Amino acid sequence: MPNINITTHPTGRSPENKYFFGEQTKDLDLSRPKYNKIGEGNDFADFYALLQNQTNYLEPMNFETVGTNFTLHTNDERHKQFVWNMFKVTAEDQEGDWTIWHNTSIEMEPKIYVHLDKKLLLIAGTTFLGEIKKGVFGIVSFELPKFGILPMHCGAFTYRKTTNLMFGLSGTGKTTLSSDPDYKLISDDEVAWTNMGIKMIETGCYAKSEGLTPETHETIFNAVEVARLRDTLVEENPEAANARLSYPISCIENAYHKRSNFHHADNIFFLTMDAEGVFPAISRISGKAVRRFFETGYTSTMPGTEAGVTEIQRTLSPCYGSPFMPRSVKTYSDLLMANIKKHNSNVFLVNTGMNPDTGERFALDFTRNTVKQAITTEYPLHDTSETVLNTLEQLIGSK
Repeated sequence: MPNINITTHPTGRSPENKYFFGEQTKDLDLSRPKYNKIGEGNDFADFYALLQNQTNYLEPMNFETVGTNFTLHTNDERHKQFVWNMFKVTAEDQEGDWTIWHNTSIEMEPKIYVHLDKKLLLIAGTTFLGEIKKGVFGIVSFELPKFGILPMHCGAFTYRKTTNLMFGLSGTGKTTLSSDPDYKLISDDEVAWTNMGIKMIETGCYAKSEGLTPETHETIFNAVEVARLRDTLVEENPEAANARLSYPISCIENAYHKRSNFHHADNIFFLTMDAEGVFPAISRISGKAVRRFFETGYTSTMPGTEAGVTEIQRTLSPCYGSPFMPRSVKTYSDLLMANIKKHNSNVFLVNTGMNPDTGERFALDFTRNTVKQAITTEYPLHDTSETVLNTLEQLIGSK
């Protein structure tokens, strides 16, 4: 299939229109109602009937991720190509544990319905590609903790015989830093921590394209050109602030092209874009500080980076991915802390924002070198958890 250029409506996800259904909704974290809302059974039945009555579906497509099989019914060839890029497609007769009904031809407000008992994901009223991807991630993030597996919204890579995780919200530099040319990429966005080690959730990449240059994003820039030559590139909303590119991970030369279990995490990096310059470039943390940073996902948004943002805004997103983690935050943080303890993982807080000494943002090369030194040094930084935690609590308290 040729390369795809798609302009979507809307140009982002529609979390306000996502609802959960079924008896298992009792296991949702309702303290975060923006992302975890329970719908009425009649509404689900009506929407399901509407989707079932459409006659324009393509041949079903089956794919698998971390032990969960999905069957996708969609009317849109562009979305089918996107799923080909992002997941491991399986045999035509391998019926999914979960079924996705997705239709872009119905004129309506976006709707994303998830029935946890019937294992159905329904999507209509939106052409944004990320609804399928994040819908799948939300489902596996609900399912995996049942088996003691931790789903993580983070990048993962190996470097000098170590396995490393990098958490960070939009704007903190997660994709840029984890795709360093010196690393071998496992995933740029989603992985799971199993009892066998780190495991890919996706086999593709879905990277923002704003500011993409060969100098700052060499790995991504080269992968896009390879994808273009292979006719597997999907360009989404190229003129929008949320423009993205999708391509198979096999387009990245310094990446793992086959799924496997990677070693347990040696190092974990929490990225914060500290716009106020109160955190040092890097801090070694442990215990309560690790749990608190993970459970809050603290960062800040600079003026001008989003519409309507005119001053520094402190931003929290539990688990560094609150919209996609439907169970209680403690469910995920307990699994993280248990894995860190069991595998003796090092944890670092990295400030990708303002340098407290100069008042200017840390240079990309400086941060990249800081991360590499933390990975390779035989004498890790002194643990400053108490100081860092006190600073975080002050920031949150005055938010």
